[in-house]
Amino acid sequence: MSPPTPPPPPYAPFGQPEFMRPVQPVGSLAKILGWMLLILLPLQALAVADSWDLVGSARDLLAGRITQDEFETASGGGFGNLAGFLVVPIAVLTIIWMRRMATNLRAIGRTDLTWGPGWAIGGWFVPPFVLYVVPWLIFRELWRASTPEPDPSWRTQPVPRIIDVWWVLYGLVPILGIVSSAGTLFSLTGADDYTEVAKTIDRFAVLNVSLAAIGVVTTGVYYVVVRTLSQRHMRCIHEA
Repeated sequence: MSPPTPPPPPYAPFGQPEFMRPVQPVGSLAKILGWMLLILLPLQALAVADSWDLVGSARDLLAGRITQDEFETASGGGFGNLAGFLVVPIAVLTIIWMRRMATNLRAIGRTDLTWGPGWAIGGWFVPPFVLYVVPWLIFRELWRASTPEPDPSWRTQPVPRIIDVWWVLYGLVPILGIVSSAGTLFSLTGADDYTEVAKTIDRFAVLNVSLAAIGVVTTGVYYVVVRTLSQRHMRCIHEA
């Protein structure tokens, strides 16, 4: 008579010694980051309206319906400035969140990882800079390595398309904005009044308003990335 089959190993709670080193929770970080993104969304939506209003003011100046002083007042900023204030804390929290997940993966024994915790910081600043290729690759590896199953072939885990969509919206599409930004900067340095600035704003009106609208979509996509990746990682480290 064969001996009875041993019972399966119990579910290890968060932080149990079955891991090589202690792990750090990510749920609270993800929650704060998510709320900040939700606050950013309506501010960005209002900034789209500000961008269109600026186009109207530029066209009014060119048509002689307003003065340069009135145009200067109209172009002084708005909700776009408020949205900009959130960018820095969101960026800092993103780096902390990414670094913590990368550190946890080493603590639970994932091997052959390409991107160490330090890349959660440095990856945002290495060439090709505005394309953010390294953060995109880090997100892909974090997803694969955060598989809840102890699968040695974690590198073959599929990555959801939304991570690639985030990179396209955040790393590739904004390159188009460099064209309009360079044109506006050139007009500021090459003219004694706001006429050339107004002409540049009018010339790139559709592009600038479209990019502002895409920024809203990008934030929404990133919110989903933060939420889904955090949930997957929390299952992996047994964080309730």
